[in-house]
Amino acid sequence: MSASRSIDSWQQVKSRQGFAAYLSFLAVDCEQACSGQDAEPPTVSRWTNRTIDGLLWGWVRLLGGRLDGTDLLHEEAPDRPGWQGLAYQLDTVRTTSPGLNFVLADSGTEPDEVNTPRDLQRYAATLATDFVRDQEEYQAKVDRGQWAGDGGSWAHSNLCDWLGAWAAWVGANSLPHAQLEPVTWRSVALQLSVARIYE
Repeated sequence: MSASRSIDSWQQVKSRQGFAAYLSFLAVDCEQACSGQDAEPPTVSRWTNRTIDGLLWGWVRLLGGRLDGTDLLHEEAPDRPGWQGLAYQLDTVRTTSPGLNFVLADSGTEPDEVNTPRDLQRYAATLATDFVRDQEEYQAKVDRGQWAGDGGSWAHSNLCDWLGAWAAWVGANSLPHAQLEPVTWRSVALQLSVARIYE
């Protein structure tokens, strides 16, 4: 499946290239929703989370267990991760209420420490708080009249561009991309880590 083929549903994702195409679709769909070009009425928007940190906090909630001990992720997608499972998670996360949990964010989890959904939950929380900190530091420099360079340590400050950068990197073919197969919780963390800085 070629990345140039349009994929507008997580069910269509069967490979890394298909996932890259789906991420590209999400980037365009997000941009349309954020710019008011969304075909859906505002009350039916496909995007609850329209910021990078909002999407990451939504993922934290999705990866967490429910109060009754069940787990939405495993209940709805027991045979995943995989490229399709990852697409399913993103499709779900874009309308999942953020699950702010600063205890998880303080874990300082690194991508190479991610082995389970709970590890990815901690890493997503760490990234979400890092993104907000980075944006606040950048804005503080601007407010003080200091040169802020090309931005902070995150290559993108809006969700649409971040999804597009993630798509571009996942869809490329180079030696590091061999680490993405098969899809593991650690390889998802690697993707998020690279999307943070990829332009």
